[in-house]
Amino acid sequence: MEFSDFSARLNRWLDDCSVAPLDCWVDDANVQLAWVEGGIRCSIDVLDPFDASAPDRLMSILGQGGASVACRCPGALGTDPQSQCLVLVHWMAPSNSVEALLEVLQTLANQRAAMLSLMHKTLFDSPSAESRLATNWHTGV
Repeated sequence: MEFSDFSARLNRWLDDCSVAPLDCWVDDANVQLAWVEGGIRCSIDVLDPFDASAPDRLMSILGQGGASVACRCPGALGTDPQSQCLVLVHWMAPSNSVEALLEVLQTLANQRAAMLSLMHKTLFDSPSAESRLATNWHTGV
């Protein structure tokens, strides 16, 4: 689904106050919004179940967690219990503002893109990247 189509669908979902989650493919990622604990849980797939079960890919993504904290990205990594995908998830207070939801989703999409780019660079572009990563580790930094 194109982003503009998703915006229109998001408007309808908010207007309907639907208890069913909104689950859509936007550009190249699965996005899910659901009413949870009095707020909205926003999530975007990072790795599908096949890739999430590959130790090298999973460790590469998990190794980028510090970068997410450093750039103040709001998404936390988690596993979707139904799909078994590795996802970035963010909970926000109830909002009828499509703009606020789109801003959160855009931030999650950017965080996802950065993590996948770093994963690709770590795994495929630099054969010695893993050893450099281990030797440059500084506790508490």
